[in-house]
Amino acid sequence: LSPRSMVELQQLCDKVPSYDSKIAFKTIEKELGRTVDELFSEITPEPVAAASLGQVYKATLRSTGQTVAVKVQRPAVLETVSLDLYLARELGLFVRNFPQLVDRLDAHYDIRGCNLILGRIDRQIHRGGQLR
Repeated sequence: LSPRSMVELQQLCDKVPSYDSKIAFKTIEKELGRTVDELFSEITPEPVAAASLGQVYKATLRSTGQTVAVKVQRPAVLETVSLDLYLARELGLFVRNFPQLVDRLDAHYDIRGCNLILGRIDRQIHRGGQLR
């Protein structure tokens, strides 16, 4: 993508509203196998930051007293990113058939890059894991 397009996309990603903290805390507990209260002596009730892939909480580890940032992935982020990449790849393949349109676009699609990422996501889904 062009620098101008990247700036526009970054602004969109940075303006994503947060999602319910109850869902985030359940995700923490599921991923780490312990309750939020067991893990942290303090954690902000609402995220201190939110973006397209997740949100961040400020917390204090119960075990050491260390202040940490806890980043929690958005629900269904793997599926959402997979769909976005698939659609970008398909659009890129379609647009390549119209050279006069390609010349007017402010973006160039890296089809091989989309394919590599989609392959990695597909392997993760089949293993039942999340991207880290």
